[in-house]
Amino acid sequence: MIKKNEKIRCRVPLRISFAGGGTDVPPYSTTRGGAVIGSTISKYAYSTLTQQNSGKNTVIIRSLDFDLVTVLDFKAKFFDVSYDGRSDLAKAVLKVLKPKKLGFEIITACDAPPGTGLASSTAVIISLVGALKEFMEKPLTSYEIAEMAHAIERRELAIKGGHQDQYACTFGGFYFIEFKQNSTIVNPLRMKQEITQELESNLLLVDTGVSRSSSKIHSFQSKSQTDEKVIQTLDEVKKQAYDIKSVLLKGDVKSFGEMLHKSWETKKKISDIISNNRIDKIYHKMRVNGAIGGKVLGAGGGGHMLFYVEHEKRRGLEKLLSGMGCIAIPFSFENNGIQTWTIGDTGVRS
Repeated sequence: MIKKNEKIRCRVPLRISFAGGGTDVPPYSTTRGGAVIGSTISKYAYSTLTQQNSGKNTVIIRSLDFDLVTVLDFKAKFFDVSYDGRSDLAKAVLKVLKPKKLGFEIITACDAPPGTGLASSTAVIISLVGALKEFMEKPLTSYEIAEMAHAIERRELAIKGGHQDQYACTFGGFYFIEFKQNSTIVNPLRMKQEITQELESNLLLVDTGVSRSSSKIHSFQSKSQTDEKVIQTLDEVKKQAYDIKSVLLKGDVKSFGEMLHKSWETKKKISDIISNNRIDKIYHKMRVNGAIGGKVLGAGGGGHMLFYVEHEKRRGLEKLLSGMGCIAIPFSFENNGIQTWTIGDTGVRS
């Protein structure tokens, strides 16, 4: 239990996906089983909860990213919220968790805006769940947090998508996740430090400057999964996730780069809205000038891209990207998932 003016802070990492994206989306994931591989990185979503006045029935939600303040008063109907584009993520988390004690403020912030392909919206939801569960003294396992975040995003808010992001961001680290009809299995990848260091040295995270709606792409993908060609393509995408897992554990990072290229070429076959002229132009120029492989992160259509390049060619390719209006984003791998702590008058409370 926190005292007045104490803070609960929750931090959740964003993720980059390597392969398997799309196989975590129903109905494919439930009928044929899916598999995804990726890692969390040193970019985060934060939620900070402060007890203001425990006697009030109000909740104040502040978004530092959108410079937005929303005040909710639950006197009339308990957790009767309307989703109007103002603090909808926080509203949905409150509605599902239903904290008995109110009179608090929640401040949210994220290192990446929505539509970047880094699972920022999912990470914000998980951070809200983490802060509130601590405030409510509600014990939840990592699997339960991931499932709750999935239910909030997919059912409560009706945002189309798969299961990867909720589990990846909650558990953290390098992950290989398998989706079956009634279960999800998170397999942490235990790689030698030298392998992750070399991988980190050779990966370029790129902001293309173009946002996109993953929900629209996922909606189209779900509808098209009865097409036999799409099913066969997703089977190949799933196989590539297993292949990339194998080469990473061996430390064969050059093959990883080549397979990243192969996986991207395969995924584009699912739909012509996964890529566009700008993405194709960026990808072509990067490949011609030395990038071994790459892909668009998330559902596709824009956002961030990931490239595997030899470290010695990195600076030249960063200049090339800058000339195309893109920005190289520094990052490191993050081994931890959701983390929560309490701040008192004198600092972090043990």
